[in-house]
Amino acid sequence: MDVQRLAEKVGSAPWYRLLGMEIELGETISIVLQVQEKHLQALGIAHGGVIASLLDSAIGLNINKELVGKKKVAVTSQLNVHYLKPVLPGKIRATAKPLYIGSKVAVGFGELKDEKGEVLAVATATFYIREDSGVFQ
Repeated sequence: MDVQRLAEKVGSAPWYRLLGMEIELGETISIVLQVQEKHLQALGIAHGGVIASLLDSAIGLNINKELVGKKKVAVTSQLNVHYLKPVLPGKIRATAKPLYIGSKVAVGFGELKDEKGEVLAVATATFYIREDSGVFQ
């Protein structure tokens, strides 16, 4: 499987469709979301789970991009999110990069920014690497 097919498979998942997350391919893979009323918690800002989902997805896709073709897949085992500023309705983008990819674990870093380029949240995540059982083949 190539990166394009990986993005199509992941982007068609029910969770992506439910939240409205869009995958953008480039030098790195980004996750974009138009924050709407359905994403807000009682205080009128985006729910932390929405933010965590974007960051987890961006980090995970950028790690899995490196594993495509190696018959391996990485799944989240730990996610640490730092919420820096409130996320208001509008377009947000999560970008990420792998920091380390070993034989059994990988670690990545992600940032969430608004349309002005302000950093709203950052995250680190650890992923467990296992044999792909055919999901991404």
